[in-house]
Amino acid sequence: MIVSEKVGKRIATLRKRKGLSQEQLAELLHVSAQAVSKWETGKSLPETATLPLLSAALNHSIDSILLPQELVVLSAIYTDGQQELDVTQLVNQFVASDRLSLLPGEHLFPHSWNDGRLKLLLVTYETPDGIYSTFVLKDQLLTIDIHSNGYVSTSDELQIIAAHYGNEQAHRSVAAKMKHYEHFRWTQFTATHELFPSLIDCGGQDYLLLVYLNAEGIHAVSCAEGEQIHYSRDRSHLYQTHSSRDQCIIEKIPRLGFGRGRDCSWAGAMTLALTARGVETTYEQVMGYSGACWRMAFEPVWDYSAADALVVYDYSIPACKAYGLSARRANRLEPQQRTAEKLAILEDIRQGRLPLAINLRVAPEWGVITGYLAEGDVLLCRSYFDDETFSELEADPEFQAHMRISQGYLHVDQWPYRIIRLGDQMEAPSALENLYASLRVKLESMQAETLSNSSSYAIGYKALELWREGLQDHPWYAAADEEAFSRRLSVNHFCMMALADARRCAAAYLRDSLPLVHDPHEQAALSEMAALYEAMAALLEDLYEALPDPAVLRKKGASSRLSWTSRQRGQQAELLTRIASMEHRGDTLAQTVLSLA
Repeated sequence: MIVSEKVGKRIATLRKRKGLSQEQLAELLHVSAQAVSKWETGKSLPETATLPLLSAALNHSIDSILLPQELVVLSAIYTDGQQELDVTQLVNQFVASDRLSLLPGEHLFPHSWNDGRLKLLLVTYETPDGIYSTFVLKDQLLTIDIHSNGYVSTSDELQIIAAHYGNEQAHRSVAAKMKHYEHFRWTQFTATHELFPSLIDCGGQDYLLLVYLNAEGIHAVSCAEGEQIHYSRDRSHLYQTHSSRDQCIIEKIPRLGFGRGRDCSWAGAMTLALTARGVETTYEQVMGYSGACWRMAFEPVWDYSAADALVVYDYSIPACKAYGLSARRANRLEPQQRTAEKLAILEDIRQGRLPLAINLRVAPEWGVITGYLAEGDVLLCRSYFDDETFSELEADPEFQAHMRISQGYLHVDQWPYRIIRLGDQMEAPSALENLYASLRVKLESMQAETLSNSSSYAIGYKALELWREGLQDHPWYAAADEEAFSRRLSVNHFCMMALADARRCAAAYLRDSLPLVHDPHEQAALSEMAALYEAMAALLEDLYEALPDPAVLRKKGASSRLSWTSRQRGQQAELLTRIASMEHRGDTLAQTVLSLA
């Protein structure tokens, strides 16, 4: 295999392990998705100037990406089953002559935490024979070479490969006990001395540490005596629930935020809620299955909420149907109704389910409720506005102390005015049935004008028309003061971000759906539709990147009036006209696919 092919294969492997699509990696590197594709197929190598960004995005040194060594560490995580350090780059430095040998401990990882839990190093590595995983406890020697065959997942369900009970001073294997308990198919269990008797010479707190494999690789989870570990619904993941009489927290829910390739806050929250309960999906698939990738709404007074995926069309309904989930919705509850709803939210959390809610912090965007403290008087969450708080308070010792209690989550600041609680699992339609349903949502939502429950908002082609008219309302821009002008620029920027994100997801979803159809005419129509939305997404992204960024203008104290010119607004209006034409072609192709179904 030539060098460029080996490098391309490595980039593809590392990208997938980071959970990034080619489009998402391209966005991080400021290159085209086609460039990433050419690297991964060995047709070209990354430009020298791109290598530092590629190294940072994949969390691998430039040498480990470019040098064609036979043994490469794909990931190395030093963890106690609760906290973790990504030490991939450091561990790769110990690979010499296609052999890795090291003794993990404080001498290698001095910034690790000091507590009584057992610590271990989880390693996933690649050899010419395949990808394997292994682990080693702290202060035990790890040796790997190209002939080492580690663990490989052989089932959709998780496989527990090691279990220890005790602490750093004294512990023992309880793998045989875990094998016995797995026979009972528990959905959760509490770590107690009845299940895992403590050693006589073990002083201090006891902990249960489980090491397991699933389709994603190797993982570790631990809990203290008296705490619970539960299985995901499909038994592919284990989670610790910090549960006692007054609190319960679902661990390791990643942060949300704009600018991360998940700019529809409802779909971002929905993706977290689904993956937390063990559903294998992606943000782009959620956008496609729900039909939110076709969303187009506009409010004539230029309101930010036009970008909300559910403001004029409830895409959560087709989403839940597509994933085979029941759902319970609560909208604008009266104060006397909130007590019962909060109890239902707490029960969902105890069952490992993340409720979706809007307006949790700062502004009305969607997020998820991740736990509670003080018997539910304090709710915890992930929201699209967390980064600002972490940036401001990250160095504050009091804030860090609270983060240890809340497991890294911020408080819910206000009662949400809309809540979606995902219920029981039912039989889900096939991926092909979901594709057809999504195309029907496109035709319905684009061709409507308004919906009765939200008459002030326009939808579909009517929304594009009103947006164009607003951009070309020259007397308004001539008369507006700086504050009004700045607000309209900001709303426009936010709506353009939402539209570009939606059509990017439409292109990705259509492209991923091509293998589902087999009729040549149907496949041709779907393929043309995918190419159409790829072109549309590129046009929208280019214009969005060219727009003045309101946040940058505010930081510089620059004038929005001088920055957002009549020429730019005219160019955007022309583009929206072109987008409408492309959407009509998309409607025709969607109708063709549905007629052949």
